[in-house]
Amino acid sequence: MKQDISVSDKLGDNYKYELSIGTHSGIFHEDDVVACALFCIMNPSKSIAIIRSRDLDELSKCDLLVDIGGGKYDHHQIGGNGKRENGIPYASSGLFWKYNGKDIIRLLSITNFSSVITDSEIEAIFTSFDNKIIQEIDKIDNGIPANITPMSFIASFLPNWRNSNTPLCYNTCFQSVLEISISVLNQLLLTEIDKITSYYYILNQFKTNTSSKILEIPSQTFPWLETITTINKEYNGNIDFVIFKYPTGGWAAQSVPPSLEEKFKQRIPFPKKWAGQTNNLPKISGIADAIFCHNGLFFVRAKTKESVIAMCDIAIST
Repeated sequence: MKQDISVSDKLGDNYKYELSIGTHSGIFHEDDVVACALFCIMNPSKSIAIIRSRDLDELSKCDLLVDIGGGKYDHHQIGGNGKRENGIPYASSGLFWKYNGKDIIRLLSITNFSSVITDSEIEAIFTSFDNKIIQEIDKIDNGIPANITPMSFIASFLPNWRNSNTPLCYNTCFQSVLEISISVLNQLLLTEIDKITSYYYILNQFKTNTSSKILEIPSQTFPWLETITTINKEYNGNIDFVIFKYPTGGWAAQSVPPSLEEKFKQRIPFPKKWAGQTNNLPKISGIADAIFCHNGLFFVRAKTKESVIAMCDIAIST
């Protein structure tokens, strides 16, 4: 069900909305859009009124303010509103993330993955997302050169100069970019949660059996590449293959590359004579229910887990 969100310059009829957030009118920036988007993500079941105004009496009716009013989520007061340990000052997106980011991570984990993640995982996700996304947005609003992020598209939604003198057009554009920003941020956060939690999953699997050359993962789309290449390098691991249930049936195995930079190479490729084989693969490989080997020698399929492991063992011993 799509969340009911209204953007206007007065609360007025929007009193029917369950929550309200106020921010400044006129030109919008990445930090106020992202702060409002995070607020919406944090309250997915609530209808939300966003009031864009510079009338403090009107804004005072809102449940909270971002990027205006000199409060908890504003940074325009004299001296700003704090800095990170690395010296990067907070803007409204960073302030909202600072106080609510961990709750958002916890909520998304429960609602999307039906799992409770550990405090150490939450801390790692919180820090990683701030480093890669949020603090870069804060840099821009504080006049500091910044890296491009997936949220850099926000400025492209500002009104064209030909119609930018029409006050209400800013609210229309803000609503458009807000809805997209909610979707993009939500997906970015889910990806980061998946990445960090998968790291701990793989690390625990590896520590259980540090001599294993074959590691089973829960799904073909499980984000293993960066973690396993890191483990092989930093922990002196010897993981050569990952195996997993194939979505259309049976099992599959994929070769682990020697490093993230060489992701199209393999630590151990499958035998050359298997390349591109399907119907003849059982005879050539000696594995009765072998199904397929990719021409690139990095991917094979078989009907059973035992057979796909046997194919990996053959590659290792070849």
